[in-house]
Amino acid sequence: MPISEIIDRFTITKLKSERTTEDVQKELDAYSSEISKYSENINTFVDRMYEINGKIWDTEGDIRKGIDMPLEEVGRLALAVRDLNCIRNSIKAEIVENYSEGFKEIKINYKKIDYGRG
Repeated sequence: MPISEIIDRFTITKLKSERTTEDVQKELDAYSSEISKYSENINTFVDRMYEINGKIWDTEGDIRKGIDMPLEEVGRLALAVRDLNCIRNSIKAEIVENYSEGFKEIKINYKKIDYGRG
């Protein structure tokens, strides 16, 4: 598994360990072991990925909890998650470029429409 995916999965698993009661220590240990094989500057990527995945987790929180909300709010949150995922993907692309492992995701750029968020 490329280091970009390991970092992504590690940070999501770390958030899960901090925000739920699920025991994911074995997963955390496995990912940590792999990450430790890289130079110290990898921690910058881990910190950035942790931050963006935390923002995605927070943004999706109410939807995940099944809180009843107007469809407009669900749509607004979905668009916010989409935008955060663009940042997440760019961090993963930087990791791929920096460590020459894995593949960059190729995205088709569509015309960005505001949908009244302005």
